Amino acid sequence: MSGEVAAPERPTGDDGSLRALEKITPPEIFEELRKGVLGQDEALRYVSVALFKHTTGKVPGNILLVGNSGTGKTTIMNNIQRLYHDVPEYHPFRAMTIINANLLVDAERLEFRPERLLTAVEQRARAIVGQRATVEELRAAMESATVCIDEIDKMSSIVAGKPNPLGVVLQQGLLTLMEGELVAYRAHVEVDGKPEETTIPVDTTNMMFICGGAFEGLYDQVYLRVVNPGSGEKLKSHAIQMADGQVRIETRFSLADFLKPEDLFEYGMVPQFMARFDNVVLLRELSVDVLKEILMNSLDSPYVRSKRYFEVMNITLDMDDVAAATIAEIAELNIRTGARALRTVFGKIINRLEFNPQGDEGLVDNPDGSQKIVLTADRVRRALGL
Repeated sequence: MSGEVAAPERPTGDDGSLRALEKITPPEIFEELRKGVLGQDEALRYVSVALFKHTTGKVPGNILLVGNSGTGKTTIMNNIQRLYHDVPEYHPFRAMTIINANLLVDAERLEFRPERLLTAVEQRARAIVGQRATVEELRAAMESATVCIDEIDKMSSIVAGKPNPLGVVLQQGLLTLMEGELVAYRAHVEVDGKPEETTIPVDTTNMMFICGGAFEGLYDQVYLRVVNPGSGEKLKSHAIQMADGQVRIETRFSLADFLKPEDLFEYGMVPQFMARFDNVVLLRELSVDVLKEILMNSLDSPYVRSKRYFEVMNITLDMDDVAAATIAEIAELNIRTGARALRTVFGKIINRLEFNPQGDEGLVDNPDGSQKIVLTADRVRRALGL
Protein backbone atom coordinates (compact mmCIF):
# COMPACT_ATOMS: atom_id res chain seq x y z
CA MET A 1 0.00 0.00 0.00
CA SER A 2 1.25 3.50 -0.71
CA GLY A 3 0.17 7.09 -0.86
CA GLU A 4 -0.02 9.97 1.59
CA VAL A 5 -0.98 8.93 5.09
CA ALA A 6 -3.02 11.01 7.46
CA ALA A 7 -1.74 11.88 10.91
CA PRO A 8 -3.87 10.48 13.76
CA GLU A 9 -6.37 12.78 15.39
CA ARG A 10 -4.92 14.62 18.39
CA PRO A 11 -6.65 15.67 21.57
CA THR A 12 -7.01 19.41 21.97
CA GLY A 13 -7.05 21.37 25.21
CA ASP A 14 -9.82 23.73 26.18
CA ASP A 15 -7.67 26.68 25.18
CA GLY A 16 -6.61 25.09 21.88
CA SER A 17 -2.97 25.49 22.90
CA LEU A 18 -1.55 22.45 21.09
CA ARG A 19 0.53 23.33 18.05
CA ALA A 20 0.06 21.83 14.62
CA LEU A 21 2.46 18.92 14.22
CA GLU A 22 4.09 20.67 11.25
CA LYS A 23 5.18 23.44 13.63
CA ILE A 24 7.40 21.05 15.62
CA THR A 25 10.41 21.22 13.31
CA PRO A 26 13.30 18.74 12.98
CA PRO A 27 15.72 21.15 14.76
CA GLU A 28 13.35 21.31 17.74
CA ILE A 29 13.04 17.51 17.77
CA PHE A 30 16.84 17.29 17.57
CA GLU A 31 17.35 19.53 20.59
CA GLU A 32 14.87 17.51 22.62
CA LEU A 33 16.51 14.18 21.75
CA ARG A 34 19.98 15.61 22.37
CA LYS A 35 19.13 16.08 26.05
CA GLY A 36 19.46 12.32 26.51
CA VAL A 37 21.77 11.22 23.68
CA LEU A 38 25.40 12.35 23.73
CA GLY A 39 27.94 12.20 20.91
CA GLN A 40 25.63 11.20 18.06
CA ASP A 41 24.52 14.56 16.62
CA GLU A 42 24.75 13.44 13.00
CA ALA A 43 22.62 10.37 13.66
CA LEU A 44 20.10 12.43 15.63
CA ARG A 45 19.58 14.76 12.67
CA TYR A 46 18.45 11.81 10.57
CA VAL A 47 16.28 10.53 13.41
CA SER A 48 14.70 13.98 13.87
CA VAL A 49 13.73 14.18 10.21
CA ALA A 50 12.32 10.65 10.35
CA LEU A 51 10.18 11.56 13.37
CA PHE A 52 8.94 14.70 11.65
CA LYS A 53 7.88 12.62 8.65
CA HIS A 54 6.14 10.08 10.86
CA THR A 55 4.24 12.51 13.06
CA THR A 56 3.09 14.73 10.19
CA GLY A 57 2.06 11.66 8.20
CA LYS A 58 3.28 12.93 4.83
CA VAL A 59 5.87 10.30 3.92
CA PRO A 60 7.32 7.18 5.62
CA GLY A 61 10.29 7.78 7.91
CA ASN A 62 11.63 4.26 8.49
CA ILE A 63 15.31 4.13 9.51
CA LEU A 64 17.99 1.51 10.11
CA LEU A 65 20.45 2.19 12.95
CA VAL A 66 23.87 0.58 12.50
CA GLY A 67 26.43 0.84 15.28
CA ASN A 68 28.72 -1.09 17.58
CA SER A 69 27.43 -2.16 20.97
CA GLY A 70 27.37 0.79 23.36
CA THR A 71 27.17 3.55 20.75
CA GLY A 72 23.60 4.48 21.64
CA LYS A 73 21.01 2.59 19.56
CA THR A 74 18.87 1.66 22.56
CA THR A 75 19.46 5.09 24.10
CA ILE A 76 18.08 6.74 20.95
CA MET A 77 15.01 4.48 21.03
CA ASN A 78 14.41 5.23 24.72
CA ASN A 79 14.67 8.97 24.11
CA ILE A 80 12.18 8.82 21.24
CA GLN A 81 9.81 7.25 23.74
CA ARG A 82 10.59 10.03 26.21
CA LEU A 83 9.92 12.62 23.48
CA TYR A 84 6.48 11.14 22.81
CA HIS A 85 5.64 11.43 26.51
CA ASP A 86 7.16 14.85 27.20
CA VAL A 87 5.76 16.74 24.19
CA PRO A 88 1.95 17.03 24.54
CA GLU A 89 1.38 17.17 20.78
CA TYR A 90 3.00 13.74 20.47
CA HIS A 91 0.80 11.94 23.00
CA PRO A 92 -1.19 10.09 20.27
CA PHE A 93 2.11 8.48 19.16
CA ARG A 94 2.99 6.96 22.53
CA ALA A 95 2.23 3.40 21.39
CA MET A 96 5.92 2.61 20.91
CA THR A 97 7.38 -0.84 21.40
CA ILE A 98 10.86 -2.37 21.27
CA ILE A 99 11.01 -6.05 20.27
CA ASN A 100 13.82 -8.45 19.42
CA ALA A 101 13.91 -9.52 15.77
CA ASN A 102 14.10 -13.25 16.49
CA LEU A 103 10.76 -13.17 18.32
CA LEU A 104 8.96 -12.36 15.06
CA VAL A 105 9.78 -15.67 13.38
CA ASP A 106 8.55 -19.19 14.17
CA ALA A 107 11.74 -21.20 13.67
CA GLU A 108 9.99 -24.58 13.50
CA ARG A 109 7.45 -23.58 10.87
CA LEU A 110 9.77 -21.10 9.17
CA GLU A 111 6.98 -18.52 9.37
CA PHE A 112 6.79 -14.78 10.00
CA ARG A 113 4.46 -13.95 12.91
CA PRO A 114 3.16 -10.38 12.58
CA GLU A 115 0.65 -10.92 15.40
CA ARG A 116 3.54 -11.06 17.88
CA LEU A 117 4.58 -7.59 16.82
CA LEU A 118 1.00 -6.31 16.93
CA THR A 119 0.47 -7.83 20.40
CA ALA A 120 3.42 -5.80 21.68
CA VAL A 121 1.99 -2.69 19.99
CA GLU A 122 -1.46 -3.36 21.48
CA GLN A 123 -0.01 -3.54 25.00
CA ARG A 124 1.49 -0.08 24.58
CA ALA A 125 -1.68 1.25 22.96
CA ARG A 126 -3.74 0.08 25.93
CA ALA A 127 -1.69 2.36 28.16
CA ILE A 128 -2.94 5.28 26.06
CA VAL A 129 -6.59 4.46 25.39
CA GLY A 130 -7.31 2.24 28.40
CA GLN A 131 -8.32 -1.37 28.79
CA ARG A 132 -11.95 -0.66 27.80
CA ALA A 133 -11.11 0.90 24.46
CA THR A 134 -13.43 0.75 21.46
CA VAL A 135 -12.35 -0.71 18.12
CA GLU A 136 -11.80 2.79 16.70
CA GLU A 137 -9.73 3.99 19.68
CA LEU A 138 -7.48 0.94 19.79
CA ARG A 139 -7.02 0.84 16.04
CA ALA A 140 -6.07 4.54 15.85
CA ALA A 141 -3.47 4.17 18.61
CA MET A 142 -1.95 1.04 17.03
CA GLU A 143 -1.81 2.45 13.52
CA SER A 144 0.26 5.44 14.64
CA ALA A 145 2.77 3.29 16.55
CA THR A 146 6.56 3.39 16.39
CA VAL A 147 7.97 -0.12 16.15
CA CYS A 148 11.61 -0.64 17.14
CA ILE A 149 13.11 -3.97 16.09
CA ASP A 150 16.42 -4.72 17.77
CA GLU A 151 19.19 -7.10 16.66
CA ILE A 152 17.99 -7.05 13.07
CA ASP A 153 21.54 -7.98 12.04
CA LYS A 154 21.07 -11.42 13.65
CA MET A 155 18.38 -12.08 11.02
CA SER A 156 20.52 -11.65 7.89
CA SER A 157 19.94 -13.96 4.93
CA ILE A 158 23.50 -15.27 5.25
CA VAL A 159 25.08 -16.66 8.44
CA ALA A 160 28.65 -18.00 8.48
CA GLY A 161 28.68 -17.98 4.70
CA LYS A 162 25.54 -20.16 4.43
CA PRO A 163 21.95 -19.22 3.49
CA ASN A 164 19.76 -18.44 6.51
CA PRO A 165 16.08 -19.11 5.67
CA LEU A 166 14.92 -17.51 8.94
CA GLY A 167 16.55 -14.24 7.97
CA VAL A 168 14.90 -14.26 4.55
CA VAL A 169 11.47 -14.97 6.11
CA LEU A 170 11.85 -12.17 8.64
CA GLN A 171 13.04 -9.57 6.14
CA GLN A 172 10.33 -10.45 3.63
CA GLY A 173 7.67 -10.33 6.36
CA LEU A 174 8.83 -6.96 7.65
CA LEU A 175 9.07 -5.68 4.10
CA THR A 176 5.36 -6.38 3.64
CA LEU A 177 4.45 -4.53 6.85
CA MET A 178 6.66 -1.55 5.98
CA GLU A 179 5.08 -1.26 2.54
CA GLY A 180 1.69 -1.14 4.24
CA GLU A 181 -0.51 -4.14 4.94
CA LEU A 182 -4.01 -4.61 6.36
CA VAL A 183 -3.54 -7.20 9.11
CA ALA A 184 -6.54 -8.95 10.69
CA TYR A 185 -5.79 -8.79 14.41
CA ARG A 186 -7.89 -10.36 17.19
CA ALA A 187 -8.34 -8.25 20.34
CA HIS A 188 -10.78 -7.61 23.18
CA VAL A 189 -12.57 -4.27 22.84
CA GLU A 190 -15.60 -2.46 24.21
CA VAL A 191 -18.73 -3.00 22.10
CA ASP A 192 -22.01 -1.47 23.33
CA GLY A 193 -20.55 -1.19 26.83
CA LYS A 194 -19.47 -4.84 26.99
CA PRO A 195 -16.05 -6.47 26.40
CA GLU A 196 -16.00 -8.53 23.25
CA GLU A 197 -13.35 -10.29 21.19
CA THR A 198 -13.33 -9.08 17.63
CA THR A 199 -11.11 -8.79 14.58
CA ILE A 200 -9.51 -5.39 14.03
CA PRO A 201 -8.16 -4.55 10.57
CA VAL A 202 -4.88 -2.81 11.45
CA ASP A 203 -3.29 -0.83 8.61
CA THR A 204 0.50 -0.72 9.06
CA THR A 205 0.99 2.08 6.51
CA ASN A 206 1.16 4.80 9.16
CA MET A 207 3.51 2.95 11.50
CA MET A 208 7.15 3.98 11.82
CA PHE A 209 9.74 1.19 11.78
CA ILE A 210 13.15 1.66 13.41
CA CYS A 211 15.45 -1.33 13.03
CA GLY A 212 18.82 -1.55 14.76
CA GLY A 213 21.81 -3.83 15.08
CA ALA A 214 25.51 -3.96 15.85
CA PHE A 215 26.35 -5.65 12.52
CA GLU A 216 29.63 -6.93 13.98
CA GLY A 217 30.49 -8.99 10.92
CA LEU A 218 29.90 -5.97 8.70
CA TYR A 219 32.62 -4.08 10.56
CA ASP A 220 35.22 -6.75 9.76
CA GLN A 221 33.91 -7.24 6.23
CA VAL A 222 34.32 -3.58 5.27
CA TYR A 223 37.65 -3.29 7.08
CA LEU A 224 39.14 -6.16 5.06
CA ARG A 225 37.87 -4.57 1.86
CA VAL A 226 39.45 -1.23 2.72
CA VAL A 227 42.88 -2.59 3.71
CA ASN A 228 43.07 -4.77 0.59
CA PRO A 229 46.02 -3.37 -1.42
CA GLY A 230 43.89 -3.06 -4.55
CA SER A 231 40.97 -1.23 -2.93
CA GLY A 232 42.24 2.27 -3.64
CA GLU A 233 41.14 3.28 -0.13
CA LYS A 234 43.16 3.88 3.02
CA LEU A 235 42.58 4.38 6.70
CA LYS A 236 42.59 7.88 8.16
CA SER A 237 44.98 9.16 10.82
CA HIS A 238 43.77 11.23 13.74
CA ALA A 239 45.56 13.35 16.35
CA ILE A 240 44.34 12.49 19.85
CA GLN A 241 45.14 14.60 22.92
CA MET A 242 45.64 12.48 26.03
CA ALA A 243 44.72 13.34 29.62
CA ASP A 244 48.32 14.27 30.42
CA GLY A 245 48.37 16.80 27.57
CA GLN A 246 50.43 14.72 25.14
CA VAL A 247 49.23 14.16 21.59
CA ARG A 248 49.40 10.81 19.84
CA ILE A 249 48.67 9.98 16.19
CA GLU A 250 46.42 6.98 15.61
CA THR A 251 45.27 5.29 12.43
CA ARG A 252 41.81 3.99 13.15
CA PHE A 253 39.05 2.39 11.09
CA SER A 254 35.56 3.91 11.20
CA LEU A 255 32.72 2.07 9.46
CA ALA A 256 30.94 5.37 8.76
CA ASP A 257 33.82 6.51 6.55
CA PHE A 258 33.70 3.55 4.15
CA LEU A 259 30.29 1.82 4.20
CA LYS A 260 28.57 1.34 0.82
CA PRO A 261 25.05 -0.01 0.13
CA GLU A 262 26.44 -3.15 -1.49
CA ASP A 263 28.27 -3.94 1.77
CA LEU A 264 24.90 -4.45 3.46
CA PHE A 265 23.70 -6.67 0.61
CA GLU A 266 26.83 -8.79 0.90
CA TYR A 267 26.28 -8.98 4.66
CA GLY A 268 22.90 -10.58 4.04
CA MET A 269 20.32 -7.78 3.99
CA VAL A 270 17.76 -8.28 1.20
CA PRO A 271 17.86 -5.34 -1.27
CA GLN A 272 14.05 -4.99 -1.36
CA PHE A 273 13.98 -4.84 2.44
CA MET A 274 16.71 -2.20 2.54
CA ALA A 275 14.79 -0.13 -0.02
CA ARG A 276 12.01 0.43 2.54
CA PHE A 277 14.30 2.46 4.79
CA ASP A 278 14.39 6.19 4.27
CA ASN A 279 17.94 6.25 5.64
CA VAL A 280 20.63 3.93 6.94
CA VAL A 281 22.00 5.79 9.98
CA LEU A 282 25.52 4.94 11.15
CA LEU A 283 26.35 5.67 14.76
CA ARG A 284 29.88 6.93 15.27
CA GLU A 285 32.32 5.36 17.70
CA LEU A 286 32.40 7.53 20.80
CA SER A 287 35.40 9.84 21.22
CA VAL A 288 37.28 10.38 24.49
CA ASP A 289 35.56 13.74 25.01
CA VAL A 290 32.11 12.22 24.53
CA LEU A 291 32.88 9.27 26.80
CA LYS A 292 34.08 11.71 29.45
CA GLU A 293 30.85 13.71 29.14
CA ILE A 294 28.78 10.53 29.42
CA LEU A 295 30.76 9.45 32.48
CA MET A 296 30.31 12.78 34.26
CA ASN A 297 26.75 13.71 33.27
CA SER A 298 24.68 10.81 31.98
CA LEU A 299 22.05 9.69 34.50
CA ASP A 300 22.93 6.08 33.71
CA SER A 301 26.71 6.47 33.98
CA PRO A 302 28.54 4.31 36.56
CA TYR A 303 29.98 7.42 38.21
CA VAL A 304 26.59 9.10 38.67
CA ARG A 305 25.09 5.85 40.00
CA SER A 306 28.01 5.50 42.41
CA LYS A 307 27.47 9.08 43.63
CA ARG A 308 23.88 8.16 44.49
CA TYR A 309 25.13 5.03 46.27
CA PHE A 310 27.45 7.03 48.52
CA GLU A 311 24.77 9.63 49.26
CA VAL A 312 22.90 6.92 51.18
CA MET A 313 25.88 6.89 53.59
CA ASN A 314 26.08 10.72 53.67
CA ILE A 315 29.30 10.64 51.61
CA THR A 316 29.94 12.94 48.66
CA LEU A 317 31.87 11.33 45.79
CA ASP A 318 33.75 13.70 43.46
CA MET A 319 36.18 13.15 40.62
CA ASP A 320 38.71 15.55 39.15
CA ASP A 321 38.89 16.37 35.45
CA VAL A 322 42.10 14.47 34.66
CA ALA A 323 40.81 11.36 36.42
CA ALA A 324 37.66 11.41 34.30
CA ALA A 325 39.69 11.92 31.12
CA THR A 326 41.95 8.99 32.03
CA ILE A 327 38.96 6.68 32.51
CA ALA A 328 37.51 7.84 29.19
CA GLU A 329 40.83 7.17 27.42
CA ILE A 330 40.96 3.58 28.67
CA ALA A 331 37.29 3.00 27.77
CA GLU A 332 37.81 4.45 24.29
CA LEU A 333 40.38 1.73 23.55
CA ASN A 334 37.52 -0.79 23.81
CA ILE A 335 35.99 0.53 20.61
CA ARG A 336 33.62 -2.44 20.16
CA THR A 337 31.78 -1.86 23.45
CA GLY A 338 31.45 1.94 23.38
CA ALA A 339 29.98 3.57 26.47
CA ARG A 340 29.54 0.17 28.14
CA ALA A 341 33.32 0.04 28.57
CA LEU A 342 32.99 2.86 31.10
CA ARG A 343 31.31 0.48 33.55
CA THR A 344 34.12 -2.05 33.31
CA VAL A 345 36.87 0.53 33.74
CA PHE A 346 35.11 2.48 36.49
CA GLY A 347 34.19 -0.75 38.28
CA LYS A 348 37.88 -1.60 38.74
CA ILE A 349 38.35 1.72 40.49
CA ILE A 350 35.25 1.97 42.63
CA ASN A 351 34.44 -1.59 43.71
CA ARG A 352 36.77 -1.75 46.73
CA LEU A 353 35.78 1.76 47.78
CA GLU A 354 32.07 0.95 47.65
CA PHE A 355 32.70 -2.17 49.75
CA ASN A 356 34.34 -0.30 52.65
CA PRO A 357 34.42 3.50 52.29
CA GLN A 358 35.01 4.01 56.02
CA GLY A 359 38.31 2.19 55.76
CA ASP A 360 39.55 4.33 52.89
CA GLU A 361 42.45 6.67 53.54
CA GLY A 362 40.96 9.27 51.19
CA LEU A 363 37.79 9.72 53.24
CA VAL A 364 37.66 13.20 54.80
CA ASP A 365 35.19 14.84 57.18
CA ASN A 366 33.25 17.96 56.14
CA PRO A 367 32.37 20.75 58.62
CA ASP A 368 28.66 19.90 58.33
CA GLY A 369 29.22 16.35 59.56
CA SER A 370 29.09 14.70 56.14
CA GLN A 371 32.08 13.05 54.49
CA LYS A 372 33.78 13.28 51.13
CA ILE A 373 35.95 11.18 48.80
CA VAL A 374 37.68 12.57 45.70
CA LEU A 375 38.82 10.32 42.86
CA THR A 376 42.08 11.89 41.73
CA ALA A 377 44.05 11.13 38.58
CA ASP A 378 46.77 9.49 40.68
CA ARG A 379 44.27 7.25 42.41
CA VAL A 380 42.68 6.22 39.09
CA ARG A 381 46.08 5.38 37.57
CA ARG A 382 47.04 3.25 40.57
CA ALA A 383 43.74 1.37 40.48
CA LEU A 384 44.14 0.65 36.77
CA GLY A 385 47.80 -0.27 37.08
CA LEU A 386 48.98 2.56 34.83
